[in-house]
Amino acid sequence: MGEPMPPFDLSSTEFWTSLLVALVGGGGVGAIIGAISSRRKDTADIAAKACDILTDSVIKPLREQVESQEEQIQHLEVQQRKYFALAAYTRSLFHWLQTFCEIIEPDFLANHPKPRLPDELRADIAPETLKEES
Repeated sequence: MGEPMPPFDLSSTEFWTSLLVALVGGGGVGAIIGAISSRRKDTADIAAKACDILTDSVIKPLREQVESQEEQIQHLEVQQRKYFALAAYTRSLFHWLQTFCEIIEPDFLANHPKPRLPDELRADIAPETLKEES
């Protein structure tokens, strides 16, 4: 007997014709298209999952942090308004006391001079006393 024949001959026209007919007729092209579509769907699913992970692990915490900071800023603004009101009231009260002391004891301020307002507080407490820079 002769040599055994290989299961198929890649150089034969019949092999390639049979393969082409099998692919087209047997759904091979459909399988290839399905595989490509499935791969695109898998890629879309992976992208969607990555987006969800990004949203949950980065964007959501950042939004929560921004909301928390907005609340803190609002609280600080309320506290600042209270501070300015308190400073204005205290200033008015001390001016009233100064007048009272001058009436009761005219030499009081000469003997007990009023403390100097620190420069770092002047803009908040007594902005009208700031010198205009030309």
